[in-house]
Amino acid sequence: MAKKDAKPQTAVDADGLVVQQYRSLVLVVVPPSEFGEQALRYARSSLYNVHVGTRSVSTQMSELIKGAYQDEFMVDDLLANASMDGYSGLILVGGAGALAFADDADVQRLARDAMAKGKLVAAWGHSVALLAKAGVLKGRRVCANPAVRELLERAGAKCSTRQVEVDGNLVTGLDDSAGMRFGKALAERVGI
Repeated sequence: MAKKDAKPQTAVDADGLVVQQYRSLVLVVVPPSEFGEQALRYARSSLYNVHVGTRSVSTQMSELIKGAYQDEFMVDDLLANASMDGYSGLILVGGAGALAFADDADVQRLARDAMAKGKLVAAWGHSVALLAKAGVLKGRRVCANPAVRELLERAGAKCSTRQVEVDGNLVTGLDDSAGMRFGKALAERVGI
């Protein structure tokens, strides 16, 4: 009798590379320019390490979207086509470019839907203002870029100066410097 191989079988693509099997997916809303690259890298990497994939959306997909410093990539779909169905969470990418989404109806719809369904909702820096505009921060403890603090307080949020705040399913970060802690908090709370 041959010994049974105790190792799980892994799927490989046509080039022999291992295909990652995700337990769930998180929707990532990325501004078309000046997004916070460092925290985004930590967030995606931390989620990947716990077998959670990401799918990115933005307002344009015909060209590369550009970060505040050097990152550039193509998104998976348009923001207008996105819904929270099939996703375990929502990440609103920070950076100065996030303010372009301040009054975007699609971003507000996604934020309200994710919060109503108890899914992971995460934002850092300027993008926390998008949650305030969506009306989902009343009584919630958050941290964000100091430039949006007044808006958050008017929306009923309790602001702190910590690098990362976790309030139930809501994870917020002060700015890009919170990247590693922010990513860790996401991985711990994604609900697997």
